[in-house]
Amino acid sequence: MKLVLNILGILCILFLVVFAAVCIISFIENRRLCITKYHIKDPLIPKSFDGFRIVQLTDMHNTTFGEDNCRLIDAVTSLKPDIIVITGDMLVGIQNTDVSIAADTMNRLATISPVYFSMGNHELRISRYIDIYGDMWKRFLDELSPDIHILFDKTETVENNGDKIYLHGLNLTPKLYTRLKDVHMPKKHLKKRFGICPHNEYHIFLAHNPDYFKDYANWGANLTFSGHVHGGIMQLPFLGGVISPKLKLFPEYDKGLFENSGKYMILSGGLGNHTIKFRINNLPEIVIVTLENSGESEAYKIK
Repeated sequence: MKLVLNILGILCILFLVVFAAVCIISFIENRRLCITKYHIKDPLIPKSFDGFRIVQLTDMHNTTFGEDNCRLIDAVTSLKPDIIVITGDMLVGIQNTDVSIAADTMNRLATISPVYFSMGNHELRISRYIDIYGDMWKRFLDELSPDIHILFDKTETVENNGDKIYLHGLNLTPKLYTRLKDVHMPKKHLKKRFGICPHNEYHIFLAHNPDYFKDYANWGANLTFSGHVHGGIMQLPFLGGVISPKLKLFPEYDKGLFENSGKYMILSGGLGNHTIKFRINNLPEIVIVTLENSGESEAYKIK
């Protein structure tokens, strides 16, 4: 009996040590920022967009890096983006949460370069369930600069020297964020919102949930920016992200660059957290993508 108690005592101590180590590492990681660079080649990218730089931010969840998010703003400024795309969840879906942090950060980003904002599941909840969240959504929109391009099931054209690329901001329904089970996107969901995709142009999707990447690619999106998964909370060597918001272990799409039939998705690990505050081997992330007009379709991460 004494031996069993000793073993249990040792195991408890080991658990506490490991737990403390995880908490310390997570505390440190949550306050750091990393920049991940990608290069996208495609013959459909117009020549005047050769070298065009896109910064992606996502899943900030009211997190701040320095006073007034100065470290985040300085990092984005240093990247000299032509546009900034934000793929949702800048807010946190908790009653009476301050909306000024997200709004002020986005307004400051809009002074660097044009900002295109699509909705995440937290903005979706806040905007739909007024009985729970009150006027949070209205206050957030009221505080946003009119210079910010709000793409909720909307398409905008980005022009450069007479050439054009197209940005589509997708607003999914609550059902398409269902947890614990796979929900298929209705066949005509994207066509109803954006029509038929012309395949001789370059189309970029801002779509918060990466689970439907194949649907985005099949519609015709050449490049998709997504978030939502927070990198799987913890990144394990050879296994990737541990858990998704759907509560699925080792999800197919966790973080990084994915390809489907010559179409690409960049899935950012995001900037912040909400319910689960841990980040292990998964630093808060700013993504920068450089486009290249090329005779071949190719995408890769820059080391």
